[in-house]
Amino acid sequence: MILRPRATTWFELLTSRDHFAVAMQALAHTRAVQLEAHPFDQSAPVLPVLDDFFDRFHQLEARYGPYWPQIRGTAGLVLENPIAAVAETQARLADWAMRADPIVADLRTSEARLGELALIDRLVEAVPDHLPLARLAQAQGSVLRYAVFFLHTGDAALPALDGVLAESFPAEQGAFVILVGPADAIEAAAERATALDWTPVPLPTFLSADRDTHVQQVRQHITETERDLAGHLARLDALAEETGLAELLQRVAVLSWLRDNAGEISASPNLMRITGWNSVANSADIHRALEAAGVDYALTQSAGSAGDAPMVLNNPAWLRAFEFFPRLLGMPANQEVDPSAATALIAPLLFGFMFGDVGQGAVLLAAGLYLGRRWPMLALFVPGGVMAMVFGVLFGSVFSLEGVIPALWVHPLHAPITVLAAALVIGAVLLTLGFVLDFTQAAWHGQGSRWLAQHGGLMAAFLGLLGAWFEPRLAWSVVLGLGLTAVGARKDGAWTPAAAAVAVAEFVEAIMRLLVSTVSFARVGAFALAHAGLSAAIVGIAEALGPVGFWIALLLGNLLILGLEGLVTGIQTTRLILFEFFIRFFHATGREFRPLQPPGQLVDGGSTS
Repeated sequence: MILRPRATTWFELLTSRDHFAVAMQALAHTRAVQLEAHPFDQSAPVLPVLDDFFDRFHQLEARYGPYWPQIRGTAGLVLENPIAAVAETQARLADWAMRADPIVADLRTSEARLGELALIDRLVEAVPDHLPLARLAQAQGSVLRYAVFFLHTGDAALPALDGVLAESFPAEQGAFVILVGPADAIEAAAERATALDWTPVPLPTFLSADRDTHVQQVRQHITETERDLAGHLARLDALAEETGLAELLQRVAVLSWLRDNAGEISASPNLMRITGWNSVANSADIHRALEAAGVDYALTQSAGSAGDAPMVLNNPAWLRAFEFFPRLLGMPANQEVDPSAATALIAPLLFGFMFGDVGQGAVLLAAGLYLGRRWPMLALFVPGGVMAMVFGVLFGSVFSLEGVIPALWVHPLHAPITVLAAALVIGAVLLTLGFVLDFTQAAWHGQGSRWLAQHGGLMAAFLGLLGAWFEPRLAWSVVLGLGLTAVGARKDGAWTPAAAAVAVAEFVEAIMRLLVSTVSFARVGAFALAHAGLSAAIVGIAEALGPVGFWIALLLGNLLILGLEGLVTGIQTTRLILFEFFIRFFHATGREFRPLQPPGQLVDGGSTS
């Protein structure tokens, strides 16, 4: 039944220490269980060795992580004995690190050299031809010395540097500065430059006296260094292949996942107890997964729980996009109404009423069909667009133009009172539906009679006031509702004058709030009128611009309406559903089922997900 969420069932699984890791992974791959601890006396640590292992692993990760291969997943990896896997993985990672150290050192040297050469390449292009860089590179004597620095954008103002000649040369995103002077003055200037975060640029000695060949020489060295770097990377890849580094990192991902979920497992010296919730009504999927993994286990499942059961919304695929609305407030508990089905009717109705246009609705429909495959929530554009097209036919509007098709009902600007009245009728129906749903879930709890005693008079008075628009004598229902409320008042199960007085006061407040809420739905009609008014203004501007300007203005105007009015109308629809409709019955006291996910992956240098 789609009006009710489905409660998950409690399960308890006993297995051996040797099989628990395999059992955990098998459970995760069903995507049908949520772990929840139910410890027993004398419970022991599940994996006491993992904390020390990950302390050491993170030290290796900090040093070597950028050079590790990317791991795409762990779907094919099963750790049968995590304790043995920890010891073996730690030893093999240490062996890899020892053998990788000289390669990594060569890599970092080449990377640093490439960075220097990149700066030198920019320097030889920025410095004018008359400056003899080759002579500077060979002029480092004991008396006269030079220094070259790169200043990033914003650092171009040179500070006073005593005893030093300084000249700057603009370059892309900064400037180069060449300092020449006595050795002691250059040393002092270099210390000052370092404090200012200037980047030193060491001039190479390979520069020839021929200034025209400098760029070619530098880029030749860049090519050679890149070739060296590629060779070092190839050596590192070969070492990773030889040592099985990718598999080791997969193991680490699974071990990390086991550690993250170990808090939900109870352990004795010989047995592991895994407890939690199953989202499937029977345990057949769990049995199949455990048997396929070769796990020795004992499994029990019951409707009883060690706490409030997580809930699963029991909706068909076409309704799931509308679960967005109740999830904004929370999850319905057992024997509470899931409002997704009702919202699937209400949300498009309100949106279409406020955004009635055949052409604009068709654009939203196409956007929902295209974008909804990538972002499921945007599938809401599909029913919203369809209903906007329906009201566009009723209002006779196509891309803001009236007259293209006849209005099957009214043009909003020609009958504003009718549009506002229709919006009030929709609001009254929705508030009444809220009463019905609240009574329904009270009946599920076996409290239907109590609900009628507490709220029946209020509902009768509200319906009577609505009917008084057509038959004034129905206004006497307020007196009837007030009397029913006073008679049905109870405190500690007994009627008292004090309880009746409190109930009467609450009745007056509630009926006033209901009337205000009904009037608040007039904004649905007001937005429909605003949409029609903006469309008329756009058409008026377009007609004033002549034959060519007409179509340009009409296109831009419709884009404005789609962006601005579409956003505002969506917000107003959400607000009315949450704070005028849901508030009548939706308590959101349940908790959502969150299935155990399979082990994630290591990417970007060892981060886990």
